[in-house]
Amino acid sequence: MSLATLKSPALPFPFELTRSRRKTLVVYVKGGKVEVRCPLRASNEWILSFLKGASQWIQKQLEVQRHKQRERLVITDNRFVPFLGKPRLVQVILSTRQKVVLRDEYLYFFVRENTSKNLERIFNNWLLRQAKEYMATQTIKYARLLGVEPKLKDVVFRRTKTKWGHCCQDGTIQYNWLAMMAPPEVINYLIAHETSHLRHLNHSAQFWNTVAQLCPNYKELRHWLGENGHRFWTGEGE
Repeated sequence: MSLATLKSPALPFPFELTRSRRKTLVVYVKGGKVEVRCPLRASNEWILSFLKGASQWIQKQLEVQRHKQRERLVITDNRFVPFLGKPRLVQVILSTRQKVVLRDEYLYFFVRENTSKNLERIFNNWLLRQAKEYMATQTIKYARLLGVEPKLKDVVFRRTKTKWGHCCQDGTIQYNWLAMMAPPEVINYLIAHETSHLRHLNHSAQFWNTVAQLCPNYKELRHWLGENGHRFWTGEGE
């Protein structure tokens, strides 16, 4: 397998080219970059011709990603940060003890050092505690409603980059705690989705029928999370 970053006067964007023992060419646009994976013996002419044909679509995807990057979360004094779907105004207070306190529409950050890295760290610690309290409890509740509580092994949390939730074969359910910034109904959809996997470890029609028992408007809420989830990441995140 070989990897190279290439530019061409015929293309308005650079791209990373990976050659491997695959049979087809595929293009990924993620993180503001264009990645091309192709067979070992694919000619440069063929690759460039393919990219020219897909240029309009690629540029559109790059613009969408640039727009989402501009909408990412900024945690600093007098900026709004969402929690349970509502904007909360950040107020930074220098203190010897670091903590976050929620009062109505305000999030008070008591910090020893007013830096973006420190603010993000203590916010994540606080958000994780909120997630453990709310999402774990709600998962048990939904598992009981579905009659699958014996299958629920554990509820864990990881700040994963690709999934908001995951249900393992052993019955462990994993969530990304950043979801606590979403509205409660969206969080509940996520929990309903993963808990339903305790009954159906797939995405069959039976699975979605189970989700609908807990969350009838799951399609709307799933769409909301897909369209807005990027707002819960800082520029250094996902």
